[in-house]
Amino acid sequence: MFAYLVVVGTILASVFAWTGQTSAGWIIDQVVKGETGRQQMMLQANRMKTLMWKKDGEPAAAFILDLDAGTITLVDYEERHFVTTTIQEYAQMTRGVQQMAAEMAEAMKEMQEAMKEMPPEQRKMMEQMMRSQMGQTKPTPEDCSEPRIEVRKTGQQATIAGYPAVRYDVLADGKPQSELWIAKDIAAWQELDPQKLERFSAEMAKLAACNSTRGRHGLPGDDPAWKLASEGYPVRTVDRSGSGGTVEVVKAEIRTIPAAEFQPPPSFARKTLREMMEQ
Repeated sequence: MFAYLVVVGTILASVFAWTGQTSAGWIIDQVVKGETGRQQMMLQANRMKTLMWKKDGEPAAAFILDLDAGTITLVDYEERHFVTTTIQEYAQMTRGVQQMAAEMAEAMKEMQEAMKEMPPEQRKMMEQMMRSQMGQTKPTPEDCSEPRIEVRKTGQQATIAGYPAVRYDVLADGKPQSELWIAKDIAAWQELDPQKLERFSAEMAKLAACNSTRGRHGLPGDDPAWKLASEGYPVRTVDRSGSGGTVEVVKAEIRTIPAAEFQPPPSFARKTLREMMEQ
């Protein structure tokens, strides 16, 4: 669960655009094609909440960003607990987890090299034991490199969720990565102060480097594709790399959002960030 929330945090790190403040907020419902679960974004007065719903319609998890307070709140509805931490602590702790994963991957690589001289049956037993103890390892720093990203505006247009949208193609090292359909009439990012968001983005972008968070879940924090937020909101995101699907907005409306929506449920237990990461 925490790993998914980290991915969500990386997605939020990619937004930089702002042109002003409005009195009411935006509520945006979106779905992943082929799945029954849905996501909901709420943005109002320097606060952003991403709520993930399960297939049965019950809430699963939420990521709440409060730019004025400089805090991040992660809510686990299944376990009925939450953690609230500063942006700096969240980034520092997550970087530590990523570094640990990289070190574990390197240790496994060295052990596999050492096991080459073992008899096949003994080597197989050792590999199984290593996987059970260390889990699936993440790429080490030398296994990943940032591609050259290019964004091309096309002349293709469509109406999605009732909003006119223009298609942009995103290429990675010259190969199709995704297509983004941007609706300029959904000015949701106007709810967020640009300077405060930039500071948050700078912290989160550090987590995106060499991190396997591409695909339908989002792009690295410094990816120019998400700077299209200055043109509007992505009402359809189609993955062309083969690692994801299509995320599409089904409803977007302006509405005043109660302040309680940006707080964890009062009956939930509070945990530390370290306790939630260790789950």
